[in-house]
Formats: sequence, structure tokens, C-alpha cells
Amino acid sequence: MTDFLHRGNQTQSSIQLVNMIMLIFGILMGLVAGPLSDKFKMLKLPVGLSTILLAIAALSLFFLRNNTGIILYALAAGLGMGLWNALDNLLNLKVIPDQNRVAFFLGVYNLGNTITQAIAPVLAAAVISLFGYSGIFIVSFIFSLIGGISMLSIKSLKR
Repeated sequence: MTDFLHRGNQTQSSIQLVNMIMLIFGILMGLVAGPLSDKFKMLKLPVGLSTILLAIAALSLFFLRNNTGIILYALAAGLGMGLWNALDNLLNLKVIPDQNRVAFFLGVYNLGNTITQAIAPVLAAAVISLFGYSGIFIVSFIFSLIGGISMLSIKSLKR
């Protein structure tokens, strides 16, 4: 907020605005995404859409470095994270190849999450040193898009 968006003395209020919007939409999606997913028998599509929303959020800050970009970021990221948090674990359980080894596969899934969280700061530092801070948003867009396309490519679930 301070270095990239040059918010200066508005940094705190901008962060509070983003957090409030993301909290509201995160809770809202937590309340409605599960029941709607059950009603319409859709799981893969909303989870894939969640990461595409995160990609859109990253681009909004890359292109719009003002209040509009901040609000678009918060809306898209709040919707995306809310959908993800509400439905991702169910998708994981649905695609486990051997239901007798659920704990093993969830352990591998959690290991994958942990490794990527450990690598992300190193990757971010490399991207910032090569392309500047704005490069983070493009890398975030690319990885989010890859994740969404990968989830939409799951063959064992129809929707």
C-alpha cells in the first residue's frame, strides 16, 4: 500500500477497507456457497472459479493503482477466498483415488500446501528483484489461472 500504491497516510484506512470487504464476502460465501453447490450439484466449477477470481484480483491492482483497483481487488479476492474456503476441502475429498487411504492423500495435499508456502517468499523475492514489485501481481495472476484451469480439468467430476 505504501510503496506500490503510494497510499501514504491512507495506508491504514485502505488496508482496513480491504480487510472489511474480504471479511464480509468471505463470510457470505461461506454461508451460501455450500448450500448452492449442493442444490445445483456443482463443485468443480465454483472452486475453479474461485482461483480465477483471485487472478482477476491480482490484475486489478496491477492495472488500477487507485481506490477502484483496491476495491475491485477486495471484492474479487473476498469472493474467491470465500468460495475456496467453503468448497475446496470437499473437492479434495471427492477426487481422492482410494477412499481407504484418505488420511494419506490429505497428508500429501497438506504437504503440497506447506511446501508452496515455504517457496513463495523466495519466488517473490526473485520476482521483485528481476521485475519490480508489480511483477508479483503478474506471477500471482499466472499461478491462480493455472490453478483454476487445473481444477476445471479434473475428469472424475462432471461439474
